[in-house]
Amino acid sequence: MFSVEQKEIPDDEIGRIIKSKLTNNIIDEYCLFGKDGTCLPRYYETGAAAVEEFEFRNEDVIVASFPRSGTTWTLEMVWLLKNDLNYDGAKVEIYDRFLKLDLPGLGNSKYDSGDLNRANSIDKLNACTGPTLIKTHLPFSLLPRQIRTGCKTPKIIFVMRNPKDTFSSFYHAGRNLLGWNVSKEEFAKVYLADKVLYGPYWKCILGYWNMRHLPNLLILRYEEMIKDLKSIIQRTCAFLELNPLTEEQLERLCTHLSFNCMKNNSAVNYEKVLKDRKQYNPTDDGALIRSGKVGGYKEEMSPELIDKFDEWIKKNIENTDFNENYAYFGDVV
Repeated sequence: MFSVEQKEIPDDEIGRIIKSKLTNNIIDEYCLFGKDGTCLPRYYETGAAAVEEFEFRNEDVIVASFPRSGTTWTLEMVWLLKNDLNYDGAKVEIYDRFLKLDLPGLGNSKYDSGDLNRANSIDKLNACTGPTLIKTHLPFSLLPRQIRTGCKTPKIIFVMRNPKDTFSSFYHAGRNLLGWNVSKEEFAKVYLADKVLYGPYWKCILGYWNMRHLPNLLILRYEEMIKDLKSIIQRTCAFLELNPLTEEQLERLCTHLSFNCMKNNSAVNYEKVLKDRKQYNPTDDGALIRSGKVGGYKEEMSPELIDKFDEWIKKNIENTDFNENYAYFGDVV
């Protein structure tokens, strides 16, 4: 029987920050899984085998990302493209339109409130009878065997964002959505030590990046979506082998996906979930979609912290073909 490699988080400074500041009734304990040491809730262990053996259809579509990389933005775009621009159907909350692959043991969590994929995610996926839209933050190394071996080839769209903006966004989202009572400096220590939820960041990014030759994998950059959303929509539409949109359809979709529309759209801004989780929320700002700016980290991170991130970036991208300007600054050509 399949058993995923599993390691405990050491009882050092990082481990103590995680235990005292990043745990509550939503996630009460973390553990490191797989060859990359991916940090996940301990309850993942009860469903890891089900994820490994999950059976896809080639017609399924997966949107994958490291958290806070433009995931919800991409989900909304993909759902509308795959559903003939059904804006009325898109009024249903996004987490009910995409099923998550990486919550197989959620039923064993202490947290049992709200609408956010409460049920075992694999049970939900197995109950689907046709092509399914799936969301995951799992690294490529933890995706089901059928994908890693190429036995099944569902289309995978991986969206990435530069690590500093991702860090800044994750910090706020963790406090608002997961109730983390942690300072930015403490969170940076956990993040740079590669013990953050769904981290290590670079294992996730490079895991998909190194598979970019696969014909069923499309890699998008958040910064490109900001710069030229229309082109990204067209590229995604072609990748999904859908009919091209008319100029009028493109314009309407771009408007729907604009920052202000997304921020004020209750189907994608997690308004209901944030209200439910307010009991854990140590901040006054309950917004999940905040500024969305490229380079916004410069307003939130000290020069000293930026230097630490640059050292971490250098260590992780040396001897790779990953674009340096993008890694450090989020620059896109």
